[in-house]
Amino acid sequence: MSSSSTSNACKLLLLGRCLRAVLLSVAIQFLLLTVFLLSVNFTLLHPLQWVTGTLRLVASWYTWFASIPLVVSVVLYGVSLCQQHLSERPYCPTRYRWLLHYGPRKLLFLGAHILVGLLTAWLYTGYLHMDYQHLRYQCSAEECVSAYHVYLLGMGIAAGCYYFVSVHMRHEISIEFPVVEQSRAEKLRELLYASLPRSLVRSLMPTLSYTLAFWLFGPLICRKLSYILSVDVDQRLEGFFGVAINLRLLFYGYLLTAQILSNMHLMRCFYGILLSEDLPLVVTKQRAAFAHEQEITMVAGLGVFNVYVVQCLAAHYFYKLALRKGSTQRAEIFQLTEPGNRPANWRSLCDQCLSILGSFTEDLTESMQKISVLKGAQSLPIPKISETVSTSLMAEKLLLRQYNQTHGIRPILLPKPEEAANRPAADGVRHVPNWCERVSTQLEQGLQRLIQRIPGIVYLFNEPEGSKTTFLLANSLPVVYMTQALAQICVASLKEDPYGVVQNDLPAIIKAINKLRNELEKLSSVIGNLKAPSSSFKVLRCAVRRSLYAICNSFCDYLGDILPPGEELRQLQDLVCQD
Repeated sequence: MSSSSTSNACKLLLLGRCLRAVLLSVAIQFLLLTVFLLSVNFTLLHPLQWVTGTLRLVASWYTWFASIPLVVSVVLYGVSLCQQHLSERPYCPTRYRWLLHYGPRKLLFLGAHILVGLLTAWLYTGYLHMDYQHLRYQCSAEECVSAYHVYLLGMGIAAGCYYFVSVHMRHEISIEFPVVEQSRAEKLRELLYASLPRSLVRSLMPTLSYTLAFWLFGPLICRKLSYILSVDVDQRLEGFFGVAINLRLLFYGYLLTAQILSNMHLMRCFYGILLSEDLPLVVTKQRAAFAHEQEITMVAGLGVFNVYVVQCLAAHYFYKLALRKGSTQRAEIFQLTEPGNRPANWRSLCDQCLSILGSFTEDLTESMQKISVLKGAQSLPIPKISETVSTSLMAEKLLLRQYNQTHGIRPILLPKPEEAANRPAADGVRHVPNWCERVSTQLEQGLQRLIQRIPGIVYLFNEPEGSKTTFLLANSLPVVYMTQALAQICVASLKEDPYGVVQNDLPAIIKAINKLRNELEKLSSVIGNLKAPSSSFKVLRCAVRRSLYAICNSFCDYLGDILPPGEELRQLQDLVCQD
């Protein structure tokens, strides 16, 4: 199966899960509506009538027809979520490129949030008192614009915008794999129990902020609406005390905000729960004539680079497979193929993992060279270490030279004559530029300075420092799982590899993981100055160190035979002794 067919097959599987998440999102609307009506129509003296009346109202024909617009908006919201999960995530070096690629998608997603919030508020207001139900109401024998209705509709829009800004605007959507394995029913039950209480706390600040904004701009909006509809102005919410002392309106707005935030959180978590379930991957594809052509191997799933979720699922499946002691699927990795007696399963898996690790390390190294602090440290000449000079003294000199170059401190002593003599001459002839070259150089530099002074040019078209490193760390979850799984397979090969298929690749695996560890150690000194998520960096760093330690600890007695003598062998031996 080719990479494109594997990608399409995985997308088809995930699309079915997204459809099930949409159905769950539609069903949860009626549950949230029931909770809202139970809260609004609470009656302590007649509890049975309170519950039966609420259920009868939810099951009425009015509710089913009035909820159609909200259901349509929820489906559109689910389509947007599905597109966020299954779309490609390329790196955009500048903010302008980011706006071109992610801007339309973010605007569509923002529109889905606004639509869900607005229609939720519109549906819920239909079950309140007469003053809240419609945009127009009868006041003193004339029609007026209901300020209560405008307040609640604006609350729904503000709640949708707040959730988008706080969760989705600056961050790409991602899935989280649980630490403890649970069934789908247990996950959904825990999610429902924790969502509503959490949303009650989160909705307090948005409600107060929107109420303050409505006190300032609400009368102006009501006047504009009354002018458009040719009706009178509602003056019940004029002034600060008109809004602050209306406790029933504030309670409705607070409860509506909690419902909308809980609704959007539940829909996002439904997708996370369903998409984080294991894909039906196999280690060895069946060669029988009746075998299904849609079988997806684990190696093929790791090679789907254009769908981030698929690669995460394949890496997580590999990690779980590597932890299963004595499983038949893990034993298939060490088996020889028939005919030929070749380790095809291990060969393809090892090559794929080393390719991903190598490309990730190269991209990380290249991105770190654009960081000013690390770039200055890497450009320093490494002094020649003699036998009479101790290692600690040379380390102090190197740190002092890095500090001087970082802070612009020039050396007092000039370079030695032999060092200047060792520098190769360009061509022996001193080139003096003519007046044309000088004028063109000055014009080019002046034009660059002029363009950079235009507001927004540097912000939009310059690559922020460390942005590529931040992007790599934020999308390093497949590397985290794959590195640990590869280490567990190497450790298990001591007892479960009867043919020794893993032993020949141990030097390459150790060098690849150790190279990534060295780059992460360099990055640890400047990670606080970047906008990269510190949690992603810590998880990746700990996973790489844990993997390298597991391999070196298991093969501690054979490290001298696996690796050639040198600095790398000494580092790995010190790692085992240190931990």
